[in-house]
Amino acid sequence: MSASRLQSLAVRAADGDYLLDLSGLSWLDPLHLVGAASIAQLAATRGSRLRLSGLRGNQAGYASRMHLGAIVEHFGGSHDLPVNGRELDRSDSLLEVTELATGGDVRQLSALVYDRVSGHDAEIARALHTALAEIGANVCEHSGTVGFMAAQTLPSQAVLRFAVADAGVGLLGTLASQGAEDDRMAVTMALSGTSRMTGPGHGTGLPTALTVVSRLGGEVLLASGSEVTTANARGRRHAELAGGFVGTMFEGWVPVARARHSSPTLYDWAGK
Repeated sequence: MSASRLQSLAVRAADGDYLLDLSGLSWLDPLHLVGAASIAQLAATRGSRLRLSGLRGNQAGYASRMHLGAIVEHFGGSHDLPVNGRELDRSDSLLEVTELATGGDVRQLSALVYDRVSGHDAEIARALHTALAEIGANVCEHSGTVGFMAAQTLPSQAVLRFAVADAGVGLLGTLASQGAEDDRMAVTMALSGTSRMTGPGHGTGLPTALTVVSRLGGEVLLASGSEVTTANARGRRHAELAGGFVGTMFEGWVPVARARHSSPTLYDWAGK
């Protein structure tokens, strides 16, 4: 299931452009949004551009509300998403797709996660806040490029989904010097705390996030290259991602206290 979710991010090339058709998605979430943003940035870095298409109805409105269209345009790409008018403040419930260029940028994500999780357990919320801060710093230190982050509360399920992605060197490129021989080994090493850099504050973000999310009854996903691993309190599942993903994607979901703004479905905020 994890690989099939990400297979929708497979890119085709045409006339020098990167084509990303999301029409096959049955459900659009923050992981897809940050993945698409990373592809837009990658295309620009390689002297190309992304052409994003395929989203319709509520999905298109949601992607626009989460500022995916603006990110694509920023990197010279094109899309067919609607233009939103005035947006209401939903900062207690979501974080739009936001560029992650410095370690401090991740504070928006970690603060939102803390606010939502602290209603369950303040100590666990603080641990997850610290873990996300390191994960964000790792994007800046190791990926060789900028990253992107996004989060969304699903009120009907009382769940928060959050995701970080970059189109950088990937975990194998980062951990080859530490003995990683393929993408699966690199992902496994990263989840176990192996880091290219030694010393305090390095290598603890991912394993801490996994431990905390598992204690809360949630799940994490880590994908890089051809490997997708999902992990929770019951164990880990591995899958191969056909075509691979340039860079790294991380996602977590946790049960949360209901936010001030509640609605029955993920897409009810589209255009608001």
